[in-house]
Amino acid sequence: MNICNLLVISTFLLLVHCTGNSSNPIIEATQTSNPVTIDGRANEPIWKQAKPITLKNNRTGKEVQESALQTHVKACYDDTNLYFLFKCNDPDIWADFTQRDEYLWKEEVVEVFIDVDDNPDTYVEIEVSPANIIFDSYIVDPENIDVPATAKFNLPGLKTGVTVQGTLNKRDDKDISWTVEMAIPFEDLANATTEKVSPETEIRLNFYRLDKNQGQEFASYAWSPTGKSFHKPAVFGKLVFK
Repeated sequence: MNICNLLVISTFLLLVHCTGNSSNPIIEATQTSNPVTIDGRANEPIWKQAKPITLKNNRTGKEVQESALQTHVKACYDDTNLYFLFKCNDPDIWADFTQRDEYLWKEEVVEVFIDVDDNPDTYVEIEVSPANIIFDSYIVDPENIDVPATAKFNLPGLKTGVTVQGTLNKRDDKDISWTVEMAIPFEDLANATTEKVSPETEIRLNFYRLDKNQGQEFASYAWSPTGKSFHKPAVFGKLVFK
């Protein structure tokens, strides 16, 4: 083998290595034959079968080393619903907002963005607070979001449940975690471009969490980190139905 061939092979291997590290992540949704009871308790057998993913520091892209702050997400589905489970380790759990579509991202919240069509600029945004308050919207322009307009969108069949392992809004004690279950009907995700959503649909998404513990700086976590604003569909991961 001459030196030219060696250089070509070396360049190819380097390219594979570099591009392989930048691939968008994948989460597996496990099929369940029984509907999930949305109460935030996560005691159905399917949640033990589903594979978890872990959120990273959204600014740095690094793993969250402190176990008391880690966030894990699982996914499953049945014939009619897509289900998500968030487990948020949190020493200070609080929430002041009490009405649907208040600006939850200013406090503690988990979020999922779901894209079911070929237009990366259009996707559903769902947020849930530790008090089980919902913000749901339909984004049409990630660079220039008209929040009051997009918040008029509602997912009619969306169900959420939250449990707190600790005491909500008691800031001077130490909490453990809060757990969120979501049930999102496939039919609620349909739009003018994708009129039917099912396990055969190619779905791209991302998971996030905002956390503000007393005496600490505001922290943001993501499955596929964006560096700053969460509204960066180019980095969304992929949902695979198993």
